[in-house]
This record gives sequence, structure tokens and C-alpha cells, in this order.
Amino acid sequence: MQRYSKSKFTEKDKIIIYNTTFSVPKELQNKFLDFIRNEYIPVSTQNHVMKEPRLTRVFSKDDNEDTSYALEFKSDTIEALEEWNKTVGRKLYFLTTTRFGQNIQGFATLLQPIDL
Repeated sequence: MQRYSKSKFTEKDKIIIYNTTFSVPKELQNKFLDFIRNEYIPVSTQNHVMKEPRLTRVFSKDDNEDTSYALEFKSDTIEALEEWNKTVGRKLYFLTTTRFGQNIQGFATLLQPIDL
């Protein structure tokens, strides 16, 4: 698991957004969405570290058959997120690859809201 530099995140606003973007082949989209709703999100939120799940479709100009989805959660601290990633995150990775193999690719991004 990648460790994140805590110095890059301000102390004023500790909420961290953990975003995972998935690339999903057209023929697996319905199964993927069912999996996310019925298995992935419940496992992700069961220990209350990850909160407020939100799933969005990513629009792209590419003409390929894949669709990208962004799934985000909020976490109160980066330390809690890192611990979650070592345990629950690892479990979710194996659950996803067991179900879909290498057909679905994902990458994670950490975000922090900034007041406007």
C-alpha cells in the first residue's frame, strides 16, 4: 500500500476524499454496477472509516467501448484511511479481482476539499 505524505494535507480541514476510478468494459457494466452497489460499498463502509459514498460516470471523448466510473468516499483522517487501506482496501482488491479478473482496472486518488 502506498503511504501518503501527511505534510501535503492541511490540518485545518482534515476531511480526505478517497476516489477510485474504474475502467469497465461495456459487457460488464451492469454486473459491475450491481457489484459496487451490493458488495463493494457495504464492505467499504462497514467499519465507518469510509463515509458518504458517491458513484459518478466519467465522460470521455474516447470512442472505445469502456466506461469509466469514479467512486468516492470521505474519511476523517489520512491515518484512518491508511489503516482502512491495509485491511478493508486489500480485501476489496481481492474481491474485485476474484469477480472480474483483470477486466476492470482501477486507480486511486486522494483529494482534500479547499474552501472557495
